[in-house]
Amino acid sequence: MPVTTTEHQIDPQYLLDTLHECVEVESPVGYYPEIHAWLRETLAELGYEMTMDNKATAYVRVSGKSDEKCVCLGAHLDTIGLVVRGFNDDGTLRVRQLGGINYASIEGETCLVHCRDGRTVAGQVICNHHSVHVWGEAKTDPRTEDTMSVSLIADVKCPADARALGVTEGAIVGIDPHFEAFDNGYMVSRHIDDKAAVTVLLDVLRWLRDSGEQPAYDTLFAFPIYEEIGHGASWVPAEVSEYVAVDITLIGPDYTADEHSTAVICSDAKGPYDWELTNTLIACAESACTEGRWGTQVCFHYSTDANAAYVHTNDLRSGAFGMACLNTHGRERCHVDALVETERLARAYVMGEGR
Repeated sequence: MPVTTTEHQIDPQYLLDTLHECVEVESPVGYYPEIHAWLRETLAELGYEMTMDNKATAYVRVSGKSDEKCVCLGAHLDTIGLVVRGFNDDGTLRVRQLGGINYASIEGETCLVHCRDGRTVAGQVICNHHSVHVWGEAKTDPRTEDTMSVSLIADVKCPADARALGVTEGAIVGIDPHFEAFDNGYMVSRHIDDKAAVTVLLDVLRWLRDSGEQPAYDTLFAFPIYEEIGHGASWVPAEVSEYVAVDITLIGPDYTADEHSTAVICSDAKGPYDWELTNTLIACAESACTEGRWGTQVCFHYSTDANAAYVHTNDLRSGAFGMACLNTHGRERCHVDALVETERLARAYVMGEGR
């Protein structure tokens, strides 16, 4: 019989500390040098080797008790961000979104501009009509990519000044996370999506090492970098027959969830996940998760790497689950309980429970 997930207790403080460390590493969509270096070092400390495909997806492979099939658990490394598209006359940067940016949620936020020559420049996201003392319409202007800019925190008065700092079209902008952890287990930060799931998978790998347990089947742990723009797992190694995305789930009128819970996603904007695999995940949650702290969801304005893998014609089944999160794509809020419940579910799936 598979080992129960209650053995080798999950350490909430380890999850909080690892998440804090992970969100501080820059990884806006498509910018992977820093997060890959961090992940490679973190995995090496756990005794694992990281490999990478040409799409910049990082992998860890763990042999299973059976090589009958290969399953994949994926958590994306990329976060929503911006890309520089040009300059305003005053040297502020015109930008476009990378992922589902809510511009109103990033107004006033500090950021880092990653230049193509390797330099970084600090900046601040502002509305072009940024002051109520100057523009009467400052309160009512829509916040869109045509009314918002990045102002460099430097002596910049014109485009030439910005270019002299290394900023060009195609520079990528990462929004500062401002992580806060509270004594009652809550956390508030940008990029909990999907750094919380990355943290969970790292702790599953740590648990496998420490417990000496072996997954039921050969298992790939995947960490894509393009999920927020819809194609992170559009290519998956041919050996994979099941791709399960670990990603945030939702809180709101259509969702019976709070920040303490995890959920299995049955369907999203691209349509339903595989019937049998989803039922397996539900059975894993029933066996491993705390009663009242898990459920199922249908997510309308949302999708995951698992369904990206499926609709891009990979020959596999798709499934998804993850921690419930408030204020998604803003300064998100979650509780460490949700990470613990998500890890319980992930361990159960890896060990073949629910089948």
